[in-house]
Amino acid sequence: MARDGMRISRRQAVSAAVAAAALAGGLGLGLGQPHATAATAGATGKSTGGQGRAAASTPTGGTWLAMKNGRLEYGHDAQGNRIPDYSYAGYEGGGVPLPKAPAKVTVPAPGGGDATATVQAAIDKVSALPQGADGIRGAVQLSPGKYHIAGQLHIGASGVILRGAGKDSTVLVADQPSVRTLVTLGDKSRYTPVGTAQPVTDDYVPVGGTTLTLAGTAGLKAGDEVVVERPTTQAWIDALGMTDAWTPNWSLRSERRITAVNGDKVTLDIPLTTALEKQYTQATVYRYTFPRIDHVGLENLSLDGQAMTGDPDYAKAFYNAAPWEFNAVQDSWISDVTWRHFGGSGQTALGPQSRRVSVLRTQALDFATTDSSARSEAYLLQGQQNLVQDCAVTASMIHAFSTYGRQSGPNVFSHCTATLVDKTYDAGGHERWGSGTLYDNVTLDGSLLLVDNGSRGSGHGWSDANSTAYNCTTQQYMAQEPPTAHNWAIGCTGTLMSGSDGQIESNGKHVLPDSLYDQQLQDRGASARTAGH
Repeated sequence: MARDGMRISRRQAVSAAVAAAALAGGLGLGLGQPHATAATAGATGKSTGGQGRAAASTPTGGTWLAMKNGRLEYGHDAQGNRIPDYSYAGYEGGGVPLPKAPAKVTVPAPGGGDATATVQAAIDKVSALPQGADGIRGAVQLSPGKYHIAGQLHIGASGVILRGAGKDSTVLVADQPSVRTLVTLGDKSRYTPVGTAQPVTDDYVPVGGTTLTLAGTAGLKAGDEVVVERPTTQAWIDALGMTDAWTPNWSLRSERRITAVNGDKVTLDIPLTTALEKQYTQATVYRYTFPRIDHVGLENLSLDGQAMTGDPDYAKAFYNAAPWEFNAVQDSWISDVTWRHFGGSGQTALGPQSRRVSVLRTQALDFATTDSSARSEAYLLQGQQNLVQDCAVTASMIHAFSTYGRQSGPNVFSHCTATLVDKTYDAGGHERWGSGTLYDNVTLDGSLLLVDNGSRGSGHGWSDANSTAYNCTTQQYMAQEPPTAHNWAIGCTGTLMSGSDGQIESNGKHVLPDSLYDQQLQDRGASARTAGH
């Protein structure tokens, strides 16, 4: 993955000077006076820059969203595109409380020395137990203390939870000066189509659409898990203005469940976050297998990566100094966890094969990066239907809340805060069509950018599409309009940057409901806040 320190739009509407100023902390943008933020637990307590959080005084009533009779109503454009329903992000599809796994193995307090083998043996023992009807085998319960991990821990079976006695009591401490991922969950996987892929025959299926017309529905029924595959074509790349940046060697794959079959039409459980345009691509629908583990997690502990900074190659390799990585994993979680002194890119590391993972009440503190011009991502969402909620970041020169590309969403950052320590933050998609992301009640000492990143890095181009910034508090923000798609910014505060030609409503004033994610959950009858257990 090519990296760099500049988020500069390729579009002529935004000058390089303006984008550079955003990365420099808003120099010359006429920012408001600094305001004090509520000190999120574990943060430094320093004040943040930018404009203060305005009181949310009136319900949203714009073109795209309006509150009527206690529910959201959605506007749409001439083609039927609307703001996506992001509420399907999270464990079991959002709004489902996490299960409480019974402790099956208790690891005694560490006595010093390398505890890798001891903790891994406990994980392996629980992994060998039968999986219950609720998907749980059991928890490995760590006692209070510092467990020195010289190697790497791995959870490779469904239903296994690694739990501490509390994030202030149980710490996994990286031992040995070598860059690595401390805990990995799941292995790699691959899609295998089952049966015949059926072409979508609709001329156009809008963002927010759930009904597709197929060339045939034989063999498809309600309850089937399917992929809606949208191949990237040169015609679409040209329409986006990405001719010199992208090549047509990838697809967006949206995993969905069929809820009804009526003649040649199928209805999906989750709305699409990128339109299907027959003039640009031939989408297909097919049943599939994609082996994943599920119901795995980390709970109630801390991790410390300070020892990794002693790696002789740390200045170049710090991107790989990470607390954990989720691979082919679904319906899983991290809750009540703090990590310190890692440099890794994407500290949550919800990889592109992850699905329906919740990261709740977490803190990414005191990043150990270097003076490289490139940046790590503090919270990085990939995959589909993943949620980061109630999180805090302290660091300098970092992408606080970000996504990588070629993902179909929906993915959500909700109620997250990034507190400036030294230089600057930014947030927003990193590259190549990270579609269907919600930045909900994000508070950021820096710039929130839903933009075309142009030729930056390896040709990142359009990095957010059909994404929404809602009630965000920033120093400055930008929302640009991709060809064939939209980006929305509603109720955001901070300086609206020149060149923001996206869908902007209630600039400088927060709106009700306070949280779009919570309201969308409530509107479909799910729990508005995903309690820990």
